[in-house]
Order: sequence, then C-alpha cells, then structure tokens
Amino acid sequence: MKLNIDEIAEKHFARIHRAALVLCGNPWDADDLAQETFLVLSRQPEGFQGRSNIYTWLYGVLLNLERRERRRYGVRNRKLKIVWENQSDATPNSPPAAAAAETTEWKQSLWSRVAQLPDGQRQTLVLRFSEGLSYQEIAETLACPLGTVKSRIFHGLAALRAILEEQGEEARRLPDFPQEDINHAS
Repeated sequence: MKLNIDEIAEKHFARIHRAALVLCGNPWDADDLAQETFLVLSRQPEGFQGRSNIYTWLYGVLLNLERRERRRYGVRNRKLKIVWENQSDATPNSPPAAAAAETTEWKQSLWSRVAQLPDGQRQTLVLRFSEGLSYQEIAETLACPLGTVKSRIFHGLAALRAILEEQGEEARRLPDFPQEDINHAS
C-alpha cells in the first residue's frame, strides 16, 4: 500500500498535535511527539497495514511514543515542572509568551486533572473527549476490547469527579456518564 505521507501529515497533524498537547501538557513535548509520530510513519510506512483508519493508527503510535517518553523521564515531565515553578520568573531562557500562556491555560484546565489518572483511563478520556474518537476507534487505537474502553471511560470519569471534589471544584464540568458505560461497568 502506497501512502502519501505529505497528504496524511497535512490532514492529521493538527489532531495528533492537539492530542499530544493534552497528553503531555506542554507545547515543547507536544511538538516533539507529534513530529516523531509522523517520522515513524515516514520511516516505516509498512507499519500501517490498513486494518484500521490511518488516524487511529497514528494515535496508537503517538500513545506508544508518549508512554516511552514518560518511562524514560519519570512520571512527570521535568520541563513542565520547571515552567510551573518558575512561571513568574522572567529569565532570558524563559519560554516564549505564547508557550507560557498555553502552559498556564493547560494547568488550569480539566486536562491537567486528567493527567493525574492512570495511563489507561487518561488515554481513553483524551481519545474520547479531546479527539472525539468513537469507542470502537479507541479500542482499535489501544488494541484492547471494546468493553475495556467503556470501563476505562467510566472509571476515569469517576476518578476525575473525585479529584475535582477533593479540590473543591464542581464536577459539573464533566460529561455525564453515558448510559452504555454505566451498564457495562457494573
């Protein structure tokens, strides 16, 4: 199968980059992860065998790369910690204003709470609510059963509600539990 890498990148790069940003929480690592995702495609186009949509395959590559990076550098990214701790310091090595604003916005968002969840829950919530993938597409991306996806979404939303309540915030910012998730998780 002959793939037009430029066309695929033009069509899907923004989505992959957005997912990378939500997963890692800072624009520097998001740029790296998104670019590396497309490097995998360009270097190993035979890796995509056409059994799924190209964008679900790309999400799978992105998630594997992000997981590898988190293992390599520890649970949290050191760059984000440095930015958070020194955000008010204006040093010559400070990130550009747009990047700092993006990091601040992410810190205050619901996604920073999602980042606290276990991998499976975090990944399914990002793919479902940030990227709008269907349950079946998430199952294909994560190479797991559909029931596992539903369970992870249910338990991820429950854990997120608990985090928000613990921090004194209202959980109404969260989507309601889809009935099919409630039925499946019981």
